[in-house]
Amino acid sequence: MATNDKKPRTSQTPPQVQTIALALIEEDKDQPRKRFDPASLQELADTIKLRGVKSPISVRPNPDKPGAYIINHGARRYRASKSAGLKTIPAFIDADYSAADQVIENLHRDSLTAREIADFIGREIAAGKKRIDISKLIGKSNAFVSMHLALLDLPEPIAQLFSTGKCTDVTAIYDLLRLYKNHPQPVNDWITYNTQNEVTRTDIQQLRKFLQQKGQQAIAMTDWPLENGQPLAEVTDDSRQAPDADKTAPADNAADSLLSKIYQWVKKEGKKIKDAIKSLTTEETNLIVQQLKSYFEQGRNCTNIVQFVMNALQDGRFACKKAGAFNLTAFLYGVDHSKAFNLDKIMADATS
Repeated sequence: MATNDKKPRTSQTPPQVQTIALALIEEDKDQPRKRFDPASLQELADTIKLRGVKSPISVRPNPDKPGAYIINHGARRYRASKSAGLKTIPAFIDADYSAADQVIENLHRDSLTAREIADFIGREIAAGKKRIDISKLIGKSNAFVSMHLALLDLPEPIAQLFSTGKCTDVTAIYDLLRLYKNHPQPVNDWITYNTQNEVTRTDIQQLRKFLQQKGQQAIAMTDWPLENGQPLAEVTDDSRQAPDADKTAPADNAADSLLSKIYQWVKKEGKKIKDAIKSLTTEETNLIVQQLKSYFEQGRNCTNIVQFVMNALQDGRFACKKAGAFNLTAFLYGVDHSKAFNLDKIMADATS
């Protein structure tokens, strides 16, 4: 067992393994690790039922309950042993074990989340320790400490990005925080507009370049870089949309709904495209024209066709049927510069 003792032991002999009743052991309420995966715990419990606990846990005497103990390290094995129905567990008694030792051991095992590390650092700072002292204590760089400490006071949009798991890379979050301090509104809009499952360092690097290029110009939603780091193609003023998700969502949903309905008419009911379009109101026709023109112009100006299409397939903007088929066809019409925007032809090709 790895330790980082603050004072030498009175004996060169390491702690001896003892068998201790689980009823005499409790978890450390201040332990850095807060999250335990239920499925992983059940797997460990099943293994313990078959083979027992092969690696002893570490405990220290409980100062409030003579004869009882508090876990230093091994909470997963402790929980799994209880679940497996064991009454005892092998353990080392190590009285010289601190919160820092818990963090160090978990860091070596990569079993602490960034938030758990940040919480520990925050407690140490609150206790009066300096960042440089904490970095030495846990064997990490001062930059490591600073980046994790920043997680404790994130602006709401970045905090949401982190807490929902869309970005758990501490370096990426720290870089985004620095961008936010200089460009709060654009970064907030970018986070709102960004619908991908994961935000990476590359995305944030591209965002930084994008903001540097734009400078103080007004930024429209269709200007934002895509999740793969490639810039969304410039579109005409007619097809720009304001960076307000609440305002654009109903229109997009309505256009998709109309296009999907037309797709069903043509594919399942045998209607002709021209007849389907004629059955729409002027307002409905304008709505789908606006959406398809937007994709057409994006295709015309796109700098990375393959990556754009891959991302659009992943997030549902493009598909082999319904609204996604029309969106993809309009985009590809734009890519082919020999073709002009033609609503009838685009919709006919999408359903052919």
